[in-house]
Amino acid sequence: MQIKEIDSNILSEKSDSVFLSSKWLNLYGKELKCYGIFNNNDVLVGGFAFKLEKKLGILNFYRNLAYSPTISLFFDNKAQNKAKILSENKKILKAFVDFIEKLPYHIITLYLPAIHIDMQPFYWNNFKTIPNYTYIINLANPIEEIEKSFSTERRNDIKKAIKDGIETRICKDYNIVKSLVLKTFDRKQTSADKTMIDKILFNFADETNSFAFVSYRNNIPIATSFCIYDQNTAYYLLGGYDSKNKHAGAGAMAVSNAINHSKKLGINYFDFEGSMLPEVERYFRGFGGNLTPYYSINKAVLPIELALKFVKRTHF
Repeated sequence: MQIKEIDSNILSEKSDSVFLSSKWLNLYGKELKCYGIFNNNDVLVGGFAFKLEKKLGILNFYRNLAYSPTISLFFDNKAQNKAKILSENKKILKAFVDFIEKLPYHIITLYLPAIHIDMQPFYWNNFKTIPNYTYIINLANPIEEIEKSFSTERRNDIKKAIKDGIETRICKDYNIVKSLVLKTFDRKQTSADKTMIDKILFNFADETNSFAFVSYRNNIPIATSFCIYDQNTAYYLLGGYDSKNKHAGAGAMAVSNAINHSKKLGINYFDFEGSMLPEVERYFRGFGGNLTPYYSINKAVLPIELALKFVKRTHF
C-alpha cells in the first residue's frame, strides 16, 4: 500500500464525488494537494484531497478545501468476508495515518466522510478525533413520507408561507443567490470568502452539478438554498435570506423545494452538510433527516498544541 501525490485530473477520473470532480478542484490554486492510494500492484484504488495553508508565513496547516465538508477520502475494498472488510479498512486507514504523520505539518485538522467510523488508527497515533454531525435525508422514501418527517414547526412555516403568497422557484441567476448569501453573512457579522463564493457560483455551478431555489415575496427575492450534487448525494452548500423582508417560511420553502428537486433528479441522499452551531442544527433538524456523525482528526506539534488548547479546546 502506497500513498503519493497525483494530478487532480487522475483523482477526478477515479472518484464519483462532486468534491473531487475536476471542475471543483480547479477552483483551488497552489494550496491544493491531491493524493492517490495505490495497492501493491501500483493500481490506483482510492484517494483524497486537502490543502496546505501557510499560517504566519511559516506554519504548515493541513486542512479541508474551503466549502468541502470532508477530504472525500475513498478507497475500493474488494474483500467479501465481514472480518476481512474490517481488516482491509483498518489497513488502509493505518496507511493513511502513517502518510499524514510524515507530512511537514505544524497543525492538522481534517474531516473524514461519514462512512469512516473506525477512529482507532488515529487514536493509536495520538490524534484527537472529534465527532461532528450532519442530517441526511434518504430520498428513496416517497416525498410524502419525507415531508411527513418534517417537524410541526417546519410544516407550519411552509403552510404559512404558501398562505401569505410566498412563491419559490428554481433560480439560474446566481447573482440573486450571492446577494442573499452575503446578506446572511453581514447579518451574523461574520466574514465571507467572497472570492470563493464567486468561484463556486460563477465558475463551478452549471446544470449538471448545481441548482438553487429562491423564495419571493411580491417578486422580491427573500430566501435561497443553493446545492451541489453528484450521482449519490445533493449537498446544501449555501443559504441566505434578506432580514429586511424575511418570512419564517421562505427559507423552509426553498429547502423543501431543493429536497424535492433532488429526489426528481434521482439522487439517493440529501445532506445538510452539518453544523455544530445550535441554532443552525435546530433548523436543519426540523427537516427530519437522520442524525449522522462524521469525524475530524486533529494534531499539532507539541508547543502549538498546548497553545491551541486555550483557543480550540473542542479540537485539541
